[in-house]
Amino acid sequence: MDVKKVAQWLKARYLRAVQFGRQPEQQQGQTLVILTFSIIGLLALVGLVTDGGLIYVHYGHLRRAIDAAAISAANQYREGRGIEELYTAAVETVQLQLGGVHNVRVYWCNHREGAGADTVIDMQGEGYDPHDPDLCSNENHLPRKRMRVEGQLEVQLAFLRIALGEDPVMLGASAESEAAVLNLVLLLDTSESMAYDSCDPSLLEPDFFACLEACRATGNCQPFDSTTAPTEPSVRWAASKFVESLMRDGVDRVAVYHFDKVPVAEQSVEVFQCAWPLTATVRVTVTPSSGRVISLTTNKQLVLDAIDQGQGNPSDPLNIYIRPKAEDPATGVSCAIPSHVGGSYGQDTGYPESQGYGYRWASTNIGGGLREAISELVNNGSTDAAVWVIVLLSDGAANSTDQMADSNGWWSCPSLAGQGGPNYRNYLSTPPVPFCRDPESDGVVTRHCPSQEICDRGDPWYTNPGHVYNEWLYDADDYARDIADLASSQGIAIYSIGFGPYVKSESRGRPDAGERLLRYIADVGDDGDLKTAPCGSDYYWDDVVVDPVPAPGEDCGNYYYTEDASGLQNVFEDIASRIFSRLTR
Repeated sequence: MDVKKVAQWLKARYLRAVQFGRQPEQQQGQTLVILTFSIIGLLALVGLVTDGGLIYVHYGHLRRAIDAAAISAANQYREGRGIEELYTAAVETVQLQLGGVHNVRVYWCNHREGAGADTVIDMQGEGYDPHDPDLCSNENHLPRKRMRVEGQLEVQLAFLRIALGEDPVMLGASAESEAAVLNLVLLLDTSESMAYDSCDPSLLEPDFFACLEACRATGNCQPFDSTTAPTEPSVRWAASKFVESLMRDGVDRVAVYHFDKVPVAEQSVEVFQCAWPLTATVRVTVTPSSGRVISLTTNKQLVLDAIDQGQGNPSDPLNIYIRPKAEDPATGVSCAIPSHVGGSYGQDTGYPESQGYGYRWASTNIGGGLREAISELVNNGSTDAAVWVIVLLSDGAANSTDQMADSNGWWSCPSLAGQGGPNYRNYLSTPPVPFCRDPESDGVVTRHCPSQEICDRGDPWYTNPGHVYNEWLYDADDYARDIADLASSQGIAIYSIGFGPYVKSESRGRPDAGERLLRYIADVGDDGDLKTAPCGSDYYWDDVVVDPVPAPGEDCGNYYYTEDASGLQNVFEDIASRIFSRLTR
């Protein structure tokens, strides 16, 4: 036997045994270890992804709940409520949106008292100061109505709690909201008809005017005033409550204007012959006036005082209008008939209209009042994060304007120069026509353009024959609509209130002339688009809609109707609720 070959064979077997025996067992062990750690790592990754998903989903829920709470708090802020109401609204909203919330805090700016004035107890029973000076104003130092809502939510993790015993994660979110800063003009009708509940318009002179003077002195010209409010509500009382509930002291700006014969753009002097004695001539001067009761101010108490102090104070501007006595202070001459200029009562029958007094002294100057309200907002309103609003209340159709001049004899009713006015040509009409307004007795709506330049535009809502301007056609209703269009062009929201039976049952001409005008004003003051008309105003509805005009006395869009003062507070509250808030971030 070859010993050398045997040795080589044994060596080869040994090496093969080492190579294919022991070494594969080691490799299998290493692979098992690697696989084990890979599975553990994969499970850890899945666990972390699961926990991350839980955090992400819960944070999204928390964020949406806090956003909703911020808007809810802003709505309460808008209504003039305190920090406790804001906090309660925020907490209730969060809990409605998301159960298990850990804590909520609301911060605002206390504009009047500053830090330390308020203490709020949060959901954990801890008190904190909700005042944050950073929320008080913007970079231009203008006051703002901002608030911040912060919330915490405890999230129980899955993997980390099991694997590492980690405590729950506390998520936090915050949102700022802002209630719109109001620049609001309250525009109130103080024409004679706003005292008809106290002074029957069928009274003859001088009893009617004596009644007006007496009720002004006692502060009981109903429905505008009432000495027993709120038991017997009044327009003045409801207006005061509206400002009290809506205006945020030190932030919002509110002005009050009134209209009747005023506003008057320029001084004019009426010269007329008395009905008796026939030889007597009286000169009565109309001085320029704006109808301003108080300009825009952030001081709530000043606004409330301006509204309330006129009751029982005949010299205050916010009172029922009484036409001047038919007497000339320069000469001492006075008329026995009529005792006051304009006849016994506005646009109703009762005095010989051949004298022409009625239309000259009609006292529902809606267009002039709107013009002054617009001017107040444009000249004195703030533009930063502010909403411009006019709230207009009237009890009848427009029968006067503020455009008067001796040279053309307009006397609040447009006409050709030197020709007096439309009522001089039609005061003997049968049936009698309304003062300074087209009768529209045939149901055909008219609206006339104010100049040839406007007529040339060919706007479909102007009804001038051949689009030719005619001074005789342009009336108080046309003027009020044009001024409403001006407000819309300035981005001013208008809410109009038709008050009392006369607004939908005029004694002359179209019965619903007042309501149609107020609905038009509300429609153009809704969104500035003449083609969107919730009230179906003249010419502005879709052709496919059949008879879209709501029934008389029916609320629509920005228009409200109330039969008397008892429903006025609800109207004001609904208007207040519609003044919007917005989420800033």
